[in-house]
This record gives sequence, C-alpha cells and structure tokens, in this order.
Amino acid sequence: MKPLLIVKKQGVYGSMQDQGRYGYRAYGIPQSGPMDKVSFQAAHYILNNDKNQTSFEVFIGGFEFEALTGGTYVLTGAQSECCVNGVPVEMWKTFQLAQGDRLTIKNVSCGSIVYLTPKGGFQTAQILASNSCFPLGTIGDSVRKGSILYGHETESSASMPFTRGLYAPFRPTFKDAITVSVFKGPHFDLFTEESQQQLLQHSFQLTGGNRMGYYLKGSVLQLKEKKDILSEATQFGTIQVPQNGEPIVLMADAQTVGGYPIIATIHEEDLHKIAQMRVFNTVKFTLSEG
Repeated sequence: MKPLLIVKKQGVYGSMQDQGRYGYRAYGIPQSGPMDKVSFQAAHYILNNDKNQTSFEVFIGGFEFEALTGGTYVLTGAQSECCVNGVPVEMWKTFQLAQGDRLTIKNVSCGSIVYLTPKGGFQTAQILASNSCFPLGTIGDSVRKGSILYGHETESSASMPFTRGLYAPFRPTFKDAITVSVFKGPHFDLFTEESQQQLLQHSFQLTGGNRMGYYLKGSVLQLKEKKDILSEATQFGTIQVPQNGEPIVLMADAQTVGGYPIIATIHEEDLHKIAQMRVFNTVKFTLSEG
C-alpha cells in the first residue's frame, strides 16, 4: 500500500466503501457499500478503475486532506465547493494533486454525499471479501483527523495523461423534492386504506438519519389493527413503519431483519435519489408497475 492522503480536518462523517459486502446477510451482516451507487460507479468509470475499487464517501463535507504523493482524482456526487490550495476544482472531472497540495471538500449545497476517488481506488484491509467500512459491526477503520488514506502501490499514484469526465447533461442532478418508485411491501394490505392512499399521494419530509436509516415525517400511517409482526428480512430501500406511524427508509448499513411492518420497498434504480436527500427535502412515492 502507498500513502496518498492525510486527513488534516475531519468533516461530518466519512467512510471507505466499495461495491458492498455480498453473501453475509444470512449471518446478520449488512451489505454496506455506496449509498449513491450512481455517483460511485461514475467515479470509477471516469478513472477507468476496476468497478469494485474503493472510494471515500463523505456526508455533507467539511474534510480537508494533504497529498502525500502525486496522483489523479475525481469528485462525484452532491454539488459541493471543492478546492485545491484554495482554487475551486470542477466535480465530475479528473484533477491532479501534487505532494503537499491541500484538497478541501467544503459545504455541500445540493445533495448530501460526495465521493472522493483516486486512480486505482483507495486500499484498505479486506474483511469478509470487501473493503466497505461498517463501524457498528467494527468492520473497517473510522476515518478521522490524522488518518492516512492509502492506495495501490503503482496504479493509484500514476497521473492520467489527459482529463476525463462527464459532460454536464450526463451528470446526476439533486433536487429538494423527488419522486421515487416503490413496490408494495409484504404488510401493505395490513395498513388502512387511508394510509395506503396517503403513502402514495402525500409527500414526506426527511427529518434526519444516517447510513442505517432515513427518518421521514408526514401523514401518520396506521395498521387496520394493532398486531405483532414476525421479524422478516429487510434490504436497502425497505420502508418500515414503527408504532408512531412515521416511515423509516432502511439504508446501506441497516439491519438485515426487522420487526416493524414493511409497507413498501423502494425500486433499486431510485435508491441513489433517496440517499442524496438532505434534511427538510421531500419525497413522494409512486407505485411501480414493474
């Protein structure tokens, strides 16, 4: 491994993520991986990396790094003010860092998650066939001030001979109000008809959350009758409804089973939209025909 960057200032939250940890959900270990797979995959496409290389996923911003060696990088995801030595750098296009350069990911204005990716990807200790960090399961190291981010010995430190990127029309856009497709959950019919209609006709506002789950507020969703629900398998995008009637969307690091009623599940193609929501953003659900 070769040292690439040292964290000089710690932001809100950041973690190393590859495509995810597959094959261990039966043992209670979440898949993890990127919250916004579209922005994650775009970064590795731009850099011509292997699709399962590792990126540094940043929530909201606030991180500052110093380059320990030269290399090529790209920033994708939420619209953010990013600078190299105080000079703004364009997202979705490769840029160069020389030894001693300072890279700052400042405030995020649209969306919530930014991906920092070097040529060749970052390198961490692989645990259970994945480099994805899952702090609650003590899998992977947390990134904080003073942490050193490593890359591969040869590829990651090499500079690309030309600039690569995505033209603006091909870049994802992040809005304050989104609409996502859902499938009916196994307990959809246990909810009152009014609640079923409210789920699909009203908007819900994000009030908070993390890589485990996003909390929504809006119409209170109620069961036809109070009853115990057997714990069932869950996944990234499962919409659970606890006793207070306010939905929770399970995210990449969520538990693998849950006992709250599942009213719906978000379509995989729309998960990146939910992931990039900010507090006070709103989402509307529409029933998928697929």
